This record gives sequence, structure tokens and C-alpha cells, in this order.
Amino acid sequence: MAGLLKSLVSASEKAAHIARLCRHEDALFHLLVAEKTGADKNQRFVQDFKTLADVLIQEVIKHNVGREFPELRDHIGGEESNEFSNGLGETVVVRVCTTQRDTAALLCRVLENNQAAAELLAAAVHQDVVLSDPELDAVALSVPAGELAIWIDPIDSTNEYIRGHEDVAPEDGIYPSGLRSALVLVGAYERCSGCPVLGVINEPFFRRDPLSQRWHGRYHLLYNRPAEGAAGAQRWANRGGLVAYVHPQHLEAVLAALATVPGL
Repeated sequence: MAGLLKSLVSASEKAAHIARLCRHEDALFHLLVAEKTGADKNQRFVQDFKTLADVLIQEVIKHNVGREFPELRDHIGGEESNEFSNGLGETVVVRVCTTQRDTAALLCRVLENNQAAAELLAAAVHQDVVLSDPELDAVALSVPAGELAIWIDPIDSTNEYIRGHEDVAPEDGIYPSGLRSALVLVGAYERCSGCPVLGVINEPFFRRDPLSQRWHGRYHLLYNRPAEGAAGAQRWANRGGLVAYVHPQHLEAVLAALATVPGL
């Protein structure tokens, strides 16, 4: 099970690299954010590339995890359909091919023969990711991979990812919007019950190097303490509830209301 967690982290790191690549390399960045005006405007193609970034990240995670854990291959899902229509009316099923060359050729069809963009993406898809994290190696989990399923949100907060605002200030250490709020999310849950077991949150745009102007990311594993006396997935179950909020005052209002409920 620890091997599965490491596989999910590794796949999320590759996904984060692809997300950063799409914003840093000119051949991809212009496809991601540029929009022609007037008679030359073709918003559909620009929107399709935004979708392609999501789809490609999703398929990379599915491919990498499924290759390492064949028993999970038919139980990995995500938010995006991998059927993609290009400007020529051709439907292409986006997937990771056996070789980098084949993946580039497939992506070239999606991108209407934009060879430079296709080769950049294919190289990122087939690169090796090496993890060196003693804390990750020390994690021990007991749930068999064959009892789990995976769900992927390839780029959470896609609109913020596209807009790319970098000057948003954090609130209590959390970025409410902007490029830093774009995340790669991967979760595993029990097939029989739907109960969550583990998850990876990857921040592709955690910090920007002031010299190279390149972004660096980070990921999270451990996000709470195990429940005393519980076993298996229940050790990590959120028994106290979860409050999702936009502004801190909303959280304070909810907590104040809960404080008035007897027994809580």
C-alpha cells in the first residue's frame, strides 16, 4: 500500500510538471492563454487546448498508476473525457502511447499539426520522475490496492490556472484565487463503501524562483492525525467534520453556530 501512495505522489509530480510546462514554454503558453480577435477569433480551439491540458494530466496519472498496479487499471476515473475533437472534425482519443514518438504523433493530430507543442508535451509525459522523500518512504498503510479505486481532478481551479494571476495575497496561509490556487488532486477510496482512504494534494505553483522565474511545487500526505483505537481506513477518517469556506469570517460564523448545538 505504501507503494501505491508513492506511485500517486510520483504521478502527481509529473502532472504538476506538465501544468508548469504549459505556462512556461512559449509554444504551449500561447495556445493556453492567447485568444485572437475580430475575424481571426477562434475561441473554440483555445478552449480545446485548455481542456487538453486537463485531459493529458488525467491520462498521464491513469497510465502511470495503472502500469504499476494492473489491478487498479479499470478502476481509475477522472473529471474529463479523453475523447477530443480537433478543428478538422476528427475525434481523437487522448492517451499515453508506448513510446514518446507515438504520443507526440497522437498529440500532433489533436493540435492540428503543431509539431513543436506536441513534442514538448510528449517529452514531459514520458520523462522519469525520481522521488527522494524519507518521510514518504516511512508511511505504512494496510489497505490492499485491489480493494481501492482512484479519482483524479487533474487541474482543480482551471480558470485560475488559465488566468494566471500571481499577485493574489494569501489568507491565513491559503491562496483563495490566482495561479497558486491551482492544484492537482488524486484520491483513493474503497470500492465497496466509497470511503476515502488516502489522497495527494499537489501545488504546482507553490513558489517562484526570483532568478530563473521558474515555478516550484510541493505535495501533501499527511494531513491529520490517526484516530486512536481505530484500524484500517478508519484510522484516517475525518470524524470531526469538514468545513469548506471562501473567507475566514464564514468559517468563524459556522463554528460559532456549531458551538451552540448541545453535545458538540
